[in-house]
Amino acid sequence: MGKQLIAHGALAMLSLGVIATAQAQPETTSAAARAAARQAAGNSDSDKVDRVEITATRAVNAVDAQQVAAAITVLQPEGLARFGLGNLGDISRLVPAMSVQEQGPGVNNITMRALVVRGIVPSEIQDASLVAVYVDEMPVTLKSGNPDLRVLDLERIEVLQGPQGTLFGASAMAGAVRQITQKPDTNDLFGSVEAVASRSAGFGGNNHNLRGMLNVPLKDEVAGLRLTAYTGADSGYIRNDFNGATTNAVSTNQGRAALRIRAQPGLVIDASVTASNIKGGINDAYGKLAPFTTYALLPQKSNDALQLVNLAVNYELGGAQLVSSTSYLHRDTGYATSAQYPATAFIFGGKNPLMASAYTIDNRVTDFAQEVRLNSRDGGPFKWSAGAFFETGKRKLRQEQPTAGFDSRFGETRNFPGYSSQANDLATTRDNYFSGRQDTSSHQVALFAEGSYTVFDKLDLTAGLRLFKGTQDFDLHFSGLFGNLAGATPAAPVGSPETSSSSATAQGANPRFAAAYRIDQQHMLYANAGKGFRYGGNNQPVPFSFCGVHAPATFAPDSLWSYEAGSKNTLFGQRMTFNVNAYLTNWNDVQVFNKLPCTYYFTQNAGKIRSEGVELETSVKLTRHASIGVNAAYNHAYARDAVITGIAAQNIPAGARTPYAPRVAASVTASYRIALAGTDAIGLAASYAYKGRAYTNFAAAQGSYAEIPSSNTLNATVTYLTGGIEVGLFGTNLTNGNKVSDATTNSIAIQPGDTLFMARPRTVGLRVKSRF
Repeated sequence: MGKQLIAHGALAMLSLGVIATAQAQPETTSAAARAAARQAAGNSDSDKVDRVEITATRAVNAVDAQQVAAAITVLQPEGLARFGLGNLGDISRLVPAMSVQEQGPGVNNITMRALVVRGIVPSEIQDASLVAVYVDEMPVTLKSGNPDLRVLDLERIEVLQGPQGTLFGASAMAGAVRQITQKPDTNDLFGSVEAVASRSAGFGGNNHNLRGMLNVPLKDEVAGLRLTAYTGADSGYIRNDFNGATTNAVSTNQGRAALRIRAQPGLVIDASVTASNIKGGINDAYGKLAPFTTYALLPQKSNDALQLVNLAVNYELGGAQLVSSTSYLHRDTGYATSAQYPATAFIFGGKNPLMASAYTIDNRVTDFAQEVRLNSRDGGPFKWSAGAFFETGKRKLRQEQPTAGFDSRFGETRNFPGYSSQANDLATTRDNYFSGRQDTSSHQVALFAEGSYTVFDKLDLTAGLRLFKGTQDFDLHFSGLFGNLAGATPAAPVGSPETSSSSATAQGANPRFAAAYRIDQQHMLYANAGKGFRYGGNNQPVPFSFCGVHAPATFAPDSLWSYEAGSKNTLFGQRMTFNVNAYLTNWNDVQVFNKLPCTYYFTQNAGKIRSEGVELETSVKLTRHASIGVNAAYNHAYARDAVITGIAAQNIPAGARTPYAPRVAASVTASYRIALAGTDAIGLAASYAYKGRAYTNFAAAQGSYAEIPSSNTLNATVTYLTGGIEVGLFGTNLTNGNKVSDATTNSIAIQPGDTLFMARPRTVGLRVKSRF
């Protein structure tokens, strides 16, 4: 338990008043003493860097991150929570190899080591993720929509750089983010309550959230229940110039229940249920309006309702451990933005009045995953893990473009009296120029194994392989004026609904090799090589009569090989860790995204990309009370050869830099603890993160090319600790150096500039946490 809490970074200490209360109630002394140790564990006066243990290797026991032959960044949740932070974007700012594009709550895209060729496209159902996101053993990955879960009661966050396909599957082609939760304690009753109030600058306002955790021992040494809840409201900070209202406010309500049962010696059962409901807006502004200002005739909003269920079983079989993880995910998301500019420009030639048009997308996702594996327990030189994985899921996407007054205006301008988008173009409703339905049903199975052999107690040789096969059934139906365009001709501009159905199967193998040489207990050299693979898919139809392009109906899988060499070192009597690595990744048959001026898009396999770079990570314990950490990365990712797409404006020149990928990123964290009278203390902490500029396409000549400016994020906090109470004053984005998190270029003359997605401006707040 103590190691877990050191990793968690707990800072609270037991006051004399609590000790006195415990002495007055002998029956609770034991539990109170254990709770005191739990709160004080992170406050040892050691002058050594804490040892960090991880489970990314899927071994029986957690292993020291310094002994793993791969680049892995481990974050402690308390280091984010004390700044009032905790979503994927906050994590990425402390991991230089990781970037996150954000457009709203749960509308995001994760990039690792610059392996990316496209931005967020909410209507794209076929774009498989390159970075896997896990909650414990549960895969929750959804490209352009990874959930924003703030109720997870995390023990640590493990960010794995490079392909992880052997142990984590096809969605981990570029890396993986693992969120490891705290498990119920079967002995002690304890808990915490945390309240945060803050205010954002500019058009922002008041924010507040409340978080609670309660651990209940149901039967001593046998069963425990851990309950967590989170509720919060974050103000909007984007002003709508149409009505003066502030948009993009967010409300979040989440709950989680985790049960642990030690059914018998060697058998541990963990069950959890997580529920989340997030309602928010879109963080967009227009480049030619005042900063943080949009213009929307209709409300812009997003919502995300999610349920996660997991059952994990660990059973000791003597020489091996059996692990089973069964997961079920159900998620409903909604996304609505104002589409007055494309509706007016493409249908009515940009002439006033602007049409009050909404661009709406609703997703329903269900997913079932089952993994079973065996891990060796013998302490000999050979260690292994082997298992099987099965996943089946369905996704239903519905897209509509309801536009007030559309039917009458279209009928008048096209000399079509009585026109009805529902009757004449088969849209789902009247005044609706596009209705789209896309459904997928997918299944995948995999067998995997990885083994490691130690030679002369110095050299670890590792080899692994994952064999997999996946099938996807795809069904599409487009109707409405724009949905019928694929079948239209200049002579007959109103076509018929576009429908298509297909089924595709792909299979492959992901090998991985690694070698680690331990010079001594403090110094290790390592090298690894691994393959990543991603399934292909089906394109939406592109109307030739409207776009002048013959787009391919499907696109094939792509794959990569990544090579990494590095060194991990513990120096100066464990007062410093220093890790450095260099990597080279060759990505072939890249699924290139082509966004057309007509707003349609398609994907094709057309190119080779190379990503190469250097990463550095160090942590130093300056004194017993002061520490500092530095992470930095340099990346150069580019097209290895010229890519000829068949569309001159979409061709990619050789050497062109990959989009959405900063070349330089770095972060610095520092903390200092001042001991006061008794057990009271003051904690000081600050973090600074820099991300270099990036661009939204390979080259300016392609169009859809805009700069995402560099960002500088400065956070600071001061915390007073007394007994089981923490009171902290914090500030985030203090210099407002982090402004634009994503951008979408504009090809419509009447629209006031590019669409910029804005980060929350400077926020200052107060945090109070009580442990009991």
